[in-house]
Amino acid sequence: MAVLKQIAKATFVYDDLCIPMLPRLRITCDNPTEQMKSIKSARMYEDDIILCAYPKSGNHWLSQVLHMLTHGSIQYASPLLASRLIELISKKGIDALSPPRILHTHLPLRMLPTQVVEKKIKCIQILRNPKDVCVSYFNHATKIAPPDTLEVDFPEFTDVFLTEKFPYGSYYDYLLTWKADVSKYPDLPFLTMFYEDMKVDPVKCVKDLRTFLGLNIKDTFCEAVVEACSFDKLKMKESLGIKDGVLVDVWKENSGGTFHRKGEVGDWKNWFTVADSERFDEKWNEKMNGSGIEFSYSIA
Repeated sequence: MAVLKQIAKATFVYDDLCIPMLPRLRITCDNPTEQMKSIKSARMYEDDIILCAYPKSGNHWLSQVLHMLTHGSIQYASPLLASRLIELISKKGIDALSPPRILHTHLPLRMLPTQVVEKKIKCIQILRNPKDVCVSYFNHATKIAPPDTLEVDFPEFTDVFLTEKFPYGSYYDYLLTWKADVSKYPDLPFLTMFYEDMKVDPVKCVKDLRTFLGLNIKDTFCEAVVEACSFDKLKMKESLGIKDGVLVDVWKENSGGTFHRKGEVGDWKNWFTVADSERFDEKWNEKMNGSGIEFSYSIA
C-alpha cells in the first residue's frame, strides 16, 4: 500500500513499536532512538499524574479537565500536550518540569519511566470506541501539515489503522498491551475512563476523577469544570490559540484541521459503509474477543 510507504517516511521503530517523528522531534532530535531510551530514567514525583491514551481518544478534553481539577481553578492551560507529551520531551524535558505535573503519553507502560511503577504514579487512561477513533485519526492525518500529511482515502486508511505498522501500533494492540502490563502491577493506581461515559454523564466522570486523585473539592466546582470543558468552549479556545500563533503550522493551509472536530459518539456511521463496518468488526473482534473491554458505539 502506498500509505504504508508514507507512514514509514514519518516514523521510526523502537522496541517493536512504530513511533511518529513528531514535527518538533524531527527538528530538535538527531537520534530519536536514544531520546526514547532516555525516558526510562526520567525522574518521577509522587504527585505526578500521567494521562495515558491512544491518539484521538479524548486526550485534549481530559487534559483540560485534569488541569482545572488539580489547580482548583477554572483556567485553561494552553498548550498542554505539546509541552508535556512524554515521547516528545523525553527525559530532559520531563526532568525540567516542576511539580505538580500532568504528563501525557501514547506509549505503552513498558516504555515509560521505571519510576512510574516504583513510585506508584497515578495513571489515568481514557478509551474511545475504535470506529470513532479511526474517523478522528483519519481527519487528523489527512489535514495535518506536510510532511506528515497522509494522502489516502478512508477505506484504505481503515485497513492500515488496524495494523502494527500504524503510528503507535494498532489500537487493539495498545489496549491489550496496557491491560496485560497493568495486571502485573496491581498496586499501580490506575483509572480507566470511557469517552462515551464522559459524553453521557460528564459530572459523574469528573467526580470519579476527584475521588481517584483524592482531591477535596466541592460538587459545584466539578460542575463548573464540566461547563468550562464543554466541546464548544474547548473548540473556541483552540481557534483562539491558532489565531494567537500557539498552533501555527499544525494543519495544512485551508484544510479546516482542528483537534476538536465534532466530539460526537457515533460519527463513524457517516463514514463507514456497511461492508467497511463489517470488515472492521471482523478484524477487531478477532483480536479483542475475550478481552473484557467493551465499547459503546452510539448513545441515545
